[in-house]
Amino acid sequence: MDGIRIIIFLYLYFICFLAWKVQGDCQISQYMVEQSNRIFTYRDASGSIQLQRLETVPSGVTLFMYCNPTDFVETLCQDNGQFSVPLRMRCFSPMQPAIKRIRDGDGSGNLYAVGYTIDGKDLEIYRSCFDPQQGRLLYSQSDVYYKRFFPKRPFVEFVADEMFSPQEAAAYMKSNIYFTFKCIYGDGQSYLSSANSLVINRGHMVASADFLFTDQMGSTFRYLNVVPQFKSINDGNWEKVERWVRSQIPQSTFFRIKSGGIGILTLPDTRGFLQSAFLAGSRIPVPEWTYKVVRDATGNGLYVFLTYNNTFRSERPQCLDICHQVNCPFGLPNKPADGFTFCCDPKQFPF
Repeated sequence: MDGIRIIIFLYLYFICFLAWKVQGDCQISQYMVEQSNRIFTYRDASGSIQLQRLETVPSGVTLFMYCNPTDFVETLCQDNGQFSVPLRMRCFSPMQPAIKRIRDGDGSGNLYAVGYTIDGKDLEIYRSCFDPQQGRLLYSQSDVYYKRFFPKRPFVEFVADEMFSPQEAAAYMKSNIYFTFKCIYGDGQSYLSSANSLVINRGHMVASADFLFTDQMGSTFRYLNVVPQFKSINDGNWEKVERWVRSQIPQSTFFRIKSGGIGILTLPDTRGFLQSAFLAGSRIPVPEWTYKVVRDATGNGLYVFLTYNNTFRSERPQCLDICHQVNCPFGLPNKPADGFTFCCDPKQFPF
């Protein structure tokens, strides 16, 4: 009988201990994120500064809320689950994410990191491999963490990072795309019905919704993170895949997600000859395919989604040879407007 009492006592003690631990953590809420424009950081066990990624801050951890490298405010997560200095935290002119070349490309692209430099340390939000000669994003990659809420997407202007001229950045305007298609495919082309037709978007490869904090979300609005993507596909299967992947992320770790474009879309002109689709002369090609590779924190491949970026072809295309098809983990519409999507074996996908 005494043994049973001891077991019950230990069990109740363990439950109370867990409850105390949970209560001691501080929760960053949606209004704290939306009403703060400072950069959320903390220092790890070695004292090195890191970007805050999660909505939970362990008891005893201090957040360093930066406006710029010399202007920061500290707030401690206390044992009662409250911050010592309440969030929200705003400042007049917070620093903006910048790009830094971290490696010259071994092929046509260069690798850039998007993030901050604070206390001599580079804090990477995501990275992009970009071909400056063609004005073409090859891929973007980021680590995506679990979150329970989705703050409002910030309204920010797209940043060219000196990759595009102002005229090339304007190539994404719907009227310019219309006249470009008339130039490539002939005055009688039927792909875009008018200069007011919004057919092609600046398709994010790293999605803004993959991040928790508004400055990190805003960092994705850069031309080195987008490809010309058909709007209905961007709003269709591409977004469905993004939402589903976010729903699968474990609370205790992250997924590493790599997204990019493959090939250049060709369409027949009014004479029946295939012509490559570019938005600005021989720059800013429209990819024929987009892909998303999902890996766990150890690098093991989990999923690959390959989407055909063409709404004008009604029949399902032949899948690329690099994709060894497997069953998709959830259902996706099989229509050109949504984007014909294939699922590939991640162990054999080359990207």
